[in-house]
Amino acid sequence: MAFRDEIAGFFEEYVDAFARDDAETLSGLWDEVGLFPSPTGNFAMERPAFRDHCVTLMDFYRRQGIVRPEGELLSATELFPNVAQARMAYRMFGEGDELIAEWDHVYILRRSDRWRVSLTIADGEMAAWAAKGAQL
Repeated sequence: MAFRDEIAGFFEEYVDAFARDDAETLSGLWDEVGLFPSPTGNFAMERPAFRDHCVTLMDFYRRQGIVRPEGELLSATELFPNVAQARMAYRMFGEGDELIAEWDHVYILRRSDRWRVSLTIADGEMAAWAAKGAQL
């Protein structure tokens, strides 16, 4: 399988887990400890804490009226063997295909037994929600 197809397949699984509110599957797509650089400070979360964070995030999305998330892989670059950078465009839709929010997201992935997210930069998502007056 070609590299870009592998990364696209990974994110299809990732977006599907969000669409199904499956925090267990989603958190399993992350390394044991995920890193989160942000404008207000950097932090890390171990997988169990990240799973709980996913539950909170999925609940937040439902409260915003999101019924269907979509993700499109914009770019995928192999930085080193088994290390990749990916940029995703997300669009969040409500009832009647109303566009509620959209943003780009950057990930660093590492492949061991499979591709997993090691680091994400979610500045675009935080800015999109802040512009709507929603605290993420």
